Amino acid sequence: MVLTPQLPTIMRKHLLPLLLAAGLQLPATAAVTLKFATLAPDGSTWMQTFDAVRKEIGEVSGGNIKVKAFPSGVLGEEKDVLFKMKVGQVDSAGFLGAGTSQVCPDADALMVPMLFRTYEEVDAVLAGMGPHLEAQALKNGYVLLGWTEIGFNYLYSTVPVKSLDDLRRAKPWALQNDKLLTELFKAGGISGIPVSVGDVLVSLQTGLLQTVFAPPLAAVSMQWHTRVKFRNDTRLMYSVGGVFLSARSWEKIPADLRPKVKEIFAKHLAELRVKVRKSNDEALQVLEKQGVQVAASTPEQVVEFEKLRDATVAGLNGRAFSNEAWSQVMKHLETARAAAKP
Repeated sequence: MVLTPQLPTIMRKHLLPLLLAAGLQLPATAAVTLKFATLAPDGSTWMQTFDAVRKEIGEVSGGNIKVKAFPSGVLGEEKDVLFKMKVGQVDSAGFLGAGTSQVCPDADALMVPMLFRTYEEVDAVLAGMGPHLEAQALKNGYVLLGWTEIGFNYLYSTVPVKSLDDLRRAKPWALQNDKLLTELFKAGGISGIPVSVGDVLVSLQTGLLQTVFAPPLAAVSMQWHTRVKFRNDTRLMYSVGGVFLSARSWEKIPADLRPKVKEIFAKHLAELRVKVRKSNDEALQVLEKQGVQVAASTPEQVVEFEKLRDATVAGLNGRAFSNEAWSQVMKHLETARAAAKP
């Protein structure tokens, strides 16, 4: 019949547009659900930032990329989450310093005690080291989505701690599985007392610990500031965390959306950095109002701590982090300090 050969033409002209309009022309892009784990408490500044990231990614992907958050460590400690990422049970995570150094060992070079003096130095070195650290993470099977601010750590104590000798006598806390701190204490002849983070407050109450360290915001959040009397105003060390996605899960995201996902994380994590720094400053004011006194080290005592830092680097360089990483850190730091001079 004459009409039979014309059916394909009729379908192209009339039926196909109808199918397209109805959204039936092609299978929809398969939805991707990413499981995100973090120790950050629900409702915290960190989780508020993540909620904004999750919402924007959902909008940009038309709902095809869904991110499900598991805050407050409900999926386990960082070592547990790392294992789950390796076997595919968890897709992404926000890690603190210890977890970040497992994914990207050279990040430890950024957390050497008494390395940075200002946030401007931190930002300059982190920007310069970014490509190296991102490449190392990818080699280990992880995609870096951005850095999270933790901040500068200070010493808090029930007795004044100004010198290295003071620290040796003041029952210092030894954070378990911390390579940098372990090497620091070893080089300084310091006997630390290993206590889990959750038991620090009780240990301060009972006198098992007399000296602890943390960023101000963390010290206030965990109520440690209610059990100490002094704060050394020297910035002990800078702590940085990271948000990582397993390379396997990264491949699940449509290629055209991957740059946008990275862009969204970068934007919101930059905003988070500003918020956390402000919160740490506000936490210092809380400490002051609580009656915590400043125990300032003399310039000579600071030099003593810096010599201990150098001995620590000598013990760690090439083991905890690569020689290349340390060389890069020092190069970018020298450049930043030269630019900052009047």
